[in-house]
Amino acid sequence: MTILLLLLATCAIAAACTLYGVVLRARNRRRLLRSMRGVTCDAPDDIGISILCTGVEDPAQLENLLSSEYTRYEVIAVLDSHRHPEQFRQLAARYRMIGVEPNRTDELPVTGIRSMNRSRRRCYRRLVLIDRAHDTPEGDLRAAAAAASFDYLLPVHRGEYLLDDSILRLVAELGNYPRNELRLLRSCLGIPLTLLHREAIIAAGGFGPRALRTIPRKARKILWEPFFCPPRHRTRRIRRSSVAGLTIAGIVLASALAGHWIIIALSLSVAAVLSVTICTEQIFAEPPASTYGYPIAWRDLCKFRH
Repeated sequence: MTILLLLLATCAIAAACTLYGVVLRARNRRRLLRSMRGVTCDAPDDIGISILCTGVEDPAQLENLLSSEYTRYEVIAVLDSHRHPEQFRQLAARYRMIGVEPNRTDELPVTGIRSMNRSRRRCYRRLVLIDRAHDTPEGDLRAAAAAASFDYLLPVHRGEYLLDDSILRLVAELGNYPRNELRLLRSCLGIPLTLLHREAIIAAGGFGPRALRTIPRKARKILWEPFFCPPRHRTRRIRRSSVAGLTIAGIVLASALAGHWIIIALSLSVAAVLSVTICTEQIFAEPPASTYGYPIAWRDLCKFRH
């Protein structure tokens, strides 16, 4: 039993170190993208991304989503003007929205749409505001997908703020594969992110677990890096994890002195997982916030340089 527990502890430590290496490589790729000051806004192979918003009613969150300078990119927000009349009026006035004809498509059946609006301001032309009777978040996302102009769809919910280079990082990853080969990009580090191809959503009849199950594994890609701003209580969580790590270290030391190898093996396994968790959060730690209380530090990454 002792040998088996030590073997399991060794496997856990090896898996934790492997995960740490994968996360570190993802951080290095992101740093490389950030340092490429000559990157332009041209889309490789016409890759376009549509942000689909449900429950988003805060102008600060919309400003964050609109801050990307990538050209083939749009933000589609779905809001119920009857349930949130004040927020809808504020958004319509802030972005000078005007009514346009809603898209009619049989690919994704949508109900409850009252109107579709676009901004008259040139700097917000890629913003679309849909007035729809809210039933479920999946219904809002389906309505936004029906109005989307691009092939890749990224659902965003209330309180989720994108890191400033997230769209460029996703496009760079999609550009490494033949056109439309990838149907799913996922990241579970931090707030989960799921980027889906439009054809996968149509084949599944909408959003939900079924949309993920219908995608073959060779068309999926997992990215071990965060794409959303970390929660505000991250520092407190890291502090608690540090205290837990010191406690485990004390248990290992006491068990070693007493000769309890089983407790040592279990403690080392827990310590390995906890250490990787702390290290991954520190690897992608962002600089202090400069816009809306969230980190926006790489504004000039996607500008033309002559």
